[in-house]
Amino acid sequence: MQPLNDINVDEVLKGLSAVEGANGYVIFNQDCIPLKRSEKNITYEKAVHMSALVADLWNVTKKCIQRDLRNSENDLEIIRIRTKAQSEYIISQQGDYTMIGIQLCGKAIEEAKLAAAAEAQAAAEAEKAKKGDKEQS
Repeated sequence: MQPLNDINVDEVLKGLSAVEGANGYVIFNQDCIPLKRSEKNITYEKAVHMSALVADLWNVTKKCIQRDLRNSENDLEIIRIRTKAQSEYIISQQGDYTMIGIQLCGKAIEEAKLAAAAEAQAAAEAEKAKKGDKEQS
């Protein structure tokens, strides 16, 4: 295992994004300011909105766990929320930073694969058409 200060955050995030079903992430600080996000899927405005909602959810959940379990040593480590839209939000906090990971579940993974394949095929056909136009010129 690598020492913590040798870890390249961008490489780790690329690795997480390459996992099947991964659909995005947002990392934000204690002021709910997004520091990193998957720019392909999440706009900055959406990242700010998600950060504010998740920070509130995290704080309320942490207070409830400590109150209901009557032990201040019980600490919240991760929250997993599955939606009706076949996606799952995985939220974790470390120090002053919080990460939201979004992954597709069930049928949504297959639908995303089909959409990516169709997009790749359309791009290949467009490229083929361009080459055909150049050859005719």
